[in-house]
Amino acid sequence: MNSNCRPTVSVIMPAHNVDPYIEEAIRSVLNQRAVSYELLIVDDASTDHTWDRIRAFQKDPRVRAWRLRKRRGAGAARNYLFARARGAYLSFCDADDRMLPGYLWTMVRALNRDPKAGVVYTDRLVRDQSNRLRPLPRSRGPAETWDLFEGPISNVGTLVRRALVRKVGGYRTDLPCLEDYDFFWRLAEVTQFLYLKGKPLYFYRKRPGSLSSRFKQKHSAIQRSLLREVIFRRYRVRVPW
Repeated sequence: MNSNCRPTVSVIMPAHNVDPYIEEAIRSVLNQRAVSYELLIVDDASTDHTWDRIRAFQKDPRVRAWRLRKRRGAGAARNYLFARARGAYLSFCDADDRMLPGYLWTMVRALNRDPKAGVVYTDRLVRDQSNRLRPLPRSRGPAETWDLFEGPISNVGTLVRRALVRKVGGYRTDLPCLEDYDFFWRLAEVTQFLYLKGKPLYFYRKRPGSLSSRFKQKHSAIQRSLLREVIFRRYRVRVPW
């Protein structure tokens, strides 16, 4: 891709100690076709060989990568890449996941066809810790309050209009986990969501040592706290739990 040509999509990939997985994640993005994109990667102060894996791809003109000397956390790492993105759309690929063939083209086409929607998301495949591969359906959306009753969506398998990310201020950096829940709850307050239900287009890996697994015991408490904030922000009602 010519450095002076603005891509349609900026793919955001923060990485921390994902040496065994990141090459596969990067290749899954670079194998996308029929849409112009850039892949933005930040190594969030990894202590393994993650940066060495990333450097092997830096000659590809679609890849732009940075290395942080001090760890900032998932939310701050994504904000770091948002500030450097050039695409009209932002997509997310975790460094231990994979985009499946046709993912970017399908997602971009969906938002191009529906100018009222600011976020599109798709079903995922997941390989759990028992090594089973299964579909992982998502919340239905987009009726009012759907995200309160069914839960918000997460980063993976989504495409967002970049202007809306600026509008909501990106990710919070004070949360140990679930910063994506908070992010998409705020997006749901400023735009419509579009759900592409059916064939999964994104591969999500559950693994020991991931951010979600490390903070699993705190999830419920943090989610309740965030949900209280959402309800008060939207309805000025303070819930007792």
